[in-house]
Amino acid sequence: MKNQWRLVAGIILIIIIVLFAVFNVDSVPVNFGFAVLDGPLIIVILVSLLMGSLITLLVATGSATKKNKEFKQMRAEVDAKSKEIQTAVDTAKAGYEQQLSDLRMQLSQKDSKINSLEEELIKKLTVGNPDQPSKI
Repeated sequence: MKNQWRLVAGIILIIIIVLFAVFNVDSVPVNFGFAVLDGPLIIVILVSLLMGSLITLLVATGSATKKNKEFKQMRAEVDAKSKEIQTAVDTAKAGYEQQLSDLRMQLSQKDSKINSLEEELIKKLTVGNPDQPSKI
């Protein structure tokens, strides 16, 4: 739908330009400062329009190129920062995993120590008084 409106607008613009050209066929002088040229008014207008369009295109292209370059530079900075952050996250994760592993090992050792102390206590209670049942 959007393209259809563009097509309609383009056709209307072309019709207006053609009508403008038909009504403006008079010869007009154009003074360049060092020379004076005579030509049809519509040619002078169209050449002026074309030159203005080319200048606008050149300025817009330069601006777009600059913005594209800035975008690529910023994208590279974002990628570098993302890698830096990922490296920091991986380093922290490895540290925490090592710490977790150490804590699990300590827990296992303490569980073993508790089990051995319980067995030792049971032996002392049963060896010291074999007639009495243990209360544990």
